[in-house]
Amino acid sequence: MTSAPEKTEEAFVRIQGAGLGYRKELSKEFYTQRARIDVVEVLADQWFGDGNRERLREIADTFPTVVHGVGMSVGGAGRISEDYLKDAREAVRVCDASFYSEHLAVTHIPGMNSGHLCPPVISDESLKVCIRNVEQAQDFLGVPLALENITYSMTLGADHSAAASFFGDIVQATECLILLDVANLYINSRNHQFDPLKYLDLLPVERVVQIHLAGGIVSDTGKYIDSHSEQVGQEIWELASAVAVRVKPDSVIIERDQNFPDFDSLLDDVAAARGIFFPSV
Repeated sequence: MTSAPEKTEEAFVRIQGAGLGYRKELSKEFYTQRARIDVVEVLADQWFGDGNRERLREIADTFPTVVHGVGMSVGGAGRISEDYLKDAREAVRVCDASFYSEHLAVTHIPGMNSGHLCPPVISDESLKVCIRNVEQAQDFLGVPLALENITYSMTLGADHSAAASFFGDIVQATECLILLDVANLYINSRNHQFDPLKYLDLLPVERVVQIHLAGGIVSDTGKYIDSHSEQVGQEIWELASAVAVRVKPDSVIIERDQNFPDFDSLLDDVAAARGIFFPSV
């Protein structure tokens, strides 16, 4: 369902439709079922390095492609590694990507890699650092960043409304975009007992360019976990329907990283997402 290229006011080509995060384990199925996939998302970090360039170009030549990263550490106190940005810029170039998505998160501090996504500290000083890092990345990459909301065990220095306002302030100050992860929004709302739509009301939703949907698990302690190991659950579909009233993204991606099912069931989720966010198609 990819639309004809058109220019937005940000002057980039829009890719529209519903699709999947590309996973190497499912590469054969992606190609045999490509007519049922409007867009794929590649994890840029998995393709860094000259040896992967041609394979990445083959994917981008076959599918409309968006690019997602996991290691930029936008929320970290230090500046973003220029070597990392060079690799990210090459992924953008190879895929002819119109934006580059990353988590609003801390993945490392000088001298140490956390190994997972941590939320930024909510403070005026942290806000200035995040704005600086987003501007650094956008200037270097030559395309907008789309910041993604992450799951978190706790917020650092504020309640959930303040965290949403912090996110929105970064977006407004840098004129970047938003990748809204509906599963993450749902999981946080359940784990921390807040209204996800009130949280969403604090964001500049007109900047949402992409949606993530994924299935997770519930731990023995009752904590919801964003495992990307299951099909999208009914509660997340219900929240997605409510989000679709407020948000008009260009693309929606189903994420699955483990416990891969029959590919047709993944495509069923793609079709469901298409029906929710692009009902006229």
